[in-house]
Amino acid sequence: MQTATQSAIRAALSPREFAASCGKHPSWAYRLLYAGKIQAITQFGRILIPTSELQRVVGTAEPYNPQAKPQQKIGGEA
Repeated sequence: MQTATQSAIRAALSPREFAASCGKHPSWAYRLLYAGKIQAITQFGRILIPTSELQRVVGTAEPYNPQAKPQQKIGGEA
């Protein structure tokens, strides 16, 4: 018998599910797909993104740095 945790693990996600798991809008996932930044499976009549791609994207995330970036002066001010 499968537990709830085991049944929740999936081999691939739809672009909508992929984006939702990252807290993003579905169009974000499609932009990543069309830009070639993530790989998808399309042989079965729909776009599916392997969960390994989700792990890879999350693994490349950097910690948030709240420090303000220095502003550049505009127009030759000293």
